Amino acid sequence: MAICVIGINHKTADLNAREAYTVAETEYADHLKALVEHPGIDAAAVISTCNRTEYYLSVPAIKQFQAQASEIMGFDCDAETVYCYVGAQCAAHLFAVTAGVDSLVVGETQIQGQVKRAFDAASQIHLNAELNKLFQMAFKTAKMVRSETEIGRNPVSVAHCAVQLGRQIFGALNEQKTLIVGSGETAELLIRYLINHDATNITVANRTLAKAEKLARHFNAEAMSLAQINHRLNEFDLVFTATASPQPLITFEPCSQALKIRKYKPMVMIDLSVPRDIEDSIKKLDEVFLYSVDDLQKVIAENMQRRESTLDEARRIIEAEAALLETWLNSRRHHDLLQQYQQKVEQIKQQVVNRQMPADASETDINRINTVAHQVGKKLSHDHIKGIKKILASGNQEHIKLIAEVFNLDTEK
Repeated sequence: MAICVIGINHKTADLNAREAYTVAETEYADHLKALVEHPGIDAAAVISTCNRTEYYLSVPAIKQFQAQASEIMGFDCDAETVYCYVGAQCAAHLFAVTAGVDSLVVGETQIQGQVKRAFDAASQIHLNAELNKLFQMAFKTAKMVRSETEIGRNPVSVAHCAVQLGRQIFGALNEQKTLIVGSGETAELLIRYLINHDATNITVANRTLAKAEKLARHFNAEAMSLAQINHRLNEFDLVFTATASPQPLITFEPCSQALKIRKYKPMVMIDLSVPRDIEDSIKKLDEVFLYSVDDLQKVIAENMQRRESTLDEARRIIEAEAALLETWLNSRRHHDLLQQYQQKVEQIKQQVVNRQMPADASETDINRINTVAHQVGKKLSHDHIKGIKKILASGNQEHIKLIAEVFNLDTEK
């Protein structure tokens, strides 16, 4: 059996594309049942979050499966946004996902629970030895990465630093009303970090209201259009902007009016856009604390060096564990090759016995002939089995392939 993953994630596709592949956790069972009913799939698991939808599969013949993948899976597996990793690459990918190394928010722990629920759902349908081993090692590797590295302790994203700045100013964020202007990747990161720090009153504003609503729905937030910002700016204590607008979206006069309505209660504005979304003249207002992306660069630079060394450590752990799994998978395949050879010997022996057995043979004669045939077959195959075991133990893939060709064995099983 071979293992592979077919999926789409935040690195290969935007939110609109990812939504088309989303599978609700309540629908996992139905999806998995349909997949394992196909003769080309022995076992399956699915992980579907805001950032990814991935199918982990154990298949009896990987080349045959890849040739029919789109038909079997029900979507275009050759699309640029879709990736497929096999064997050790599949393992390394799941290990990185589970450890938070492949997350949009690097080091986040929420993904571990999502992977565990995916594993539990697959266990309820059918999980063979290969996929069970894959997921068990993923959980083990994630634990090792957590305990042996500092992943998650030194965030480097502008979004995280911006939220940290907001916390330094306000302390707890659960009582602050927060506005996020934008609906792209940075906006999504901001919301995730805010929620992780107990922010509950979040509004998303975007030029296209539908996009704001789509992002807001994922996080139980409110949505509004850009046209409403000037009229509602007074409602918010903390404002983040992250758009690609060529012109400022928040200007001096509306901000000044908002302060009057707020009775000059201070506001914090953090502009993560280049060019800037918030007019620089707003700094002249004493009750507005305005920060740009440049104000966050020092914190980011300090954390970046520590994060890079941490990620290198995490990747080394992941690669080492993936190599161990590949060794285990190879041993399983090697055992299958030996079984195939022994089955072929048994089949040939039985064919010869059936052809030569006299039609009027007594039960005693049948037993004696079968015993002799078994002993002869065992004697003739002894040296072959000994040699096959020696070659399999060496791990030399060229020699293993040659043995398979000589004895007509299927290396993909």
